[in-house]
Amino acid sequence: MSTLQAINSIITVACYLSSAFFLAAIVKVFIKTRNIQDAILYSIIMIPFVLRILRLK
Repeated sequence: MSTLQAINSIITVACYLSSAFFLAAIVKVFIKTRNIQDAILYSIIMIPFVLRILRLK
């Protein structure tokens, strides 16, 4: 494995870990909220993070 491939792998893993971290934070707030409009907003915000973790975007 070359140096550039190793760096690329490290950056990819860091991207997925940061996406998972922010998704977990949003899910935590989503579960705690009682306002339906806030819940809808949080669910819309979660979409790009879920897609990133599923490697669709």
